[in-house]
Amino acid sequence: MRTSSRIVRITENYLSVTATISLALVEVSGLTVNPEPEYPTGPFTIGVGGVVLDQDRVLLVKLTYGHKGWILPGGYVKSTETIGKAVKREVHEETGLEVEPRQVVAARSKADQGRCDIYVALLVKVLGGELKPDRKEISDLKYFSLNEMESRSDVPKLNTWIVRRALEKTAPRFTLSGYKPDPQQMYELWF
Repeated sequence: MRTSSRIVRITENYLSVTATISLALVEVSGLTVNPEPEYPTGPFTIGVGGVVLDQDRVLLVKLTYGHKGWILPGGYVKSTETIGKAVKREVHEETGLEVEPRQVVAARSKADQGRCDIYVALLVKVLGGELKPDRKEISDLKYFSLNEMESRSDVPKLNTWIVRRALEKTAPRFTLSGYKPDPQQMYELWF
């Protein structure tokens, strides 16, 4: 089995179990608060990045915190979301664009200090919206060519590798299938 297939399967299983447990705890306790923390706190995190292309240029956002450089729009997947739903939400929150995930371009898995972090980059199609930074997490946004990205020290190399792959028209990709075993379940199968 290919590593990328395993990552997608592990991601789906993690999201399903986490969402079920979170919702059950809220139901049993009678709480009406949002059980979703601002940032993941467990030993596993899943992040998504949206690859928004305009011909041979890609949209990057400038963070107001942490790295404070230029990166792909994205963020953490909530326990009640699939990766597709998360990338739609994150890209919209950060850029104002309404997008639809089309293909999985890359998946990265990293284990460090007792935490496993999975990052999935998805090529998205812009459906509408108004391009503008949210001004909370994002101070600016701009389209960059691959050459511009490579020449900058404030663009993570991971983002450059992902964009290079996204621009390769013949590179193998995962697309969202129509398979859904239970219409009531949040479920995505990418292959």
